[in-house]
Amino acid sequence: MHSTKSDRHGTYVVTYDVASRLQAFRPKTPAILRSNDQLFQRFHLSLYQKIQQALPDITIDTIEMSELRRKIWEQVESRIIDLGQQAVLSTCPEIADLNPKSEGLLLNINRLFNTDGQLIGHGPRPGFESLEKQYDELAKRIAGRSVVLIEDGAFSGGTLRYVLQELNSRGVTVTAIIIGFCCTRAKFVLGNFFKGELVIVHPIENLLDWIPDHDLIPFIPNCGRVLGEVSTHGFMPVRSVEGFSYAYPYILPFGKIEEWASLPIEGAQDLSRLCLDVSIELFGRVGPKMTIGELLKLNPRVSMPIEIGSHNRPVNPNVEILRFLEKVRKKLS
Repeated sequence: MHSTKSDRHGTYVVTYDVASRLQAFRPKTPAILRSNDQLFQRFHLSLYQKIQQALPDITIDTIEMSELRRKIWEQVESRIIDLGQQAVLSTCPEIADLNPKSEGLLLNINRLFNTDGQLIGHGPRPGFESLEKQYDELAKRIAGRSVVLIEDGAFSGGTLRYVLQELNSRGVTVTAIIIGFCCTRAKFVLGNFFKGELVIVHPIENLLDWIPDHDLIPFIPNCGRVLGEVSTHGFMPVRSVEGFSYAYPYILPFGKIEEWASLPIEGAQDLSRLCLDVSIELFGRVGPKMTIGELLKLNPRVSMPIEIGSHNRPVNPNVEILRFLEKVRKKLS
């Protein structure tokens, strides 16, 4: 998303999620840092300062995602009288995992991108069935009940519109949508095609852009823009011979942070160095000898980080994560 300097007054959202996403590795990886580890607090403070320096006239709104997800679930509980009559469908695994009452109805949907980092369409998250299969399976499990749909954040409203169309085409009726945060434009877009109840837990006026911290740290579950391709089942993540997916983390030298996160290029360099330093410290503590392949086998939601233009030269999965990150960091020195 681009803005010219003159209209750059508004709110820029940074969501904090790295710590909670890392917990997905427990109990397979005992050395995983707890969510309250000092490393995350230091990272978030520095991240906030760097973005504020890069965007001096903008309001930076930081959102702790685990807190926001708790509030989303409170909204769900206040609406659902009888789960026999209504189903809760989440597009966010962390919300579905959070609550025993959620039945685990989860749509693992992801935006997929081409080799230039441009959006091609929606597909499954890496490691999951095609969307067509997921929708069919969900429609069976929902079985005639009405649905409350929950989503942690919406920027343009495009993904939600697509999800609603697919559910409607299978006879599933969504009566309420609960969104963690959403910009005014997405609310307007949603209002055009959704006539049910729309709840926004954390409304934001004039949202300029939004960056999740997990898109900045390579090897975190769901980091970056996932490389996709057209298959017989619609759009699917591209797979390596070992079965791993590929993604472009937002930071340099992997992605186009200035374009994808509306940051000036000087700020982008600085921010990328910070994020690589944090990645090095993080994985130095998690498993200094762990290879890329070992980590990717532990969690299919982790993608192999690649640089724009280098998808034909995939990373060797037998390389140690730490060695890989240190080599990448040298490029930005």
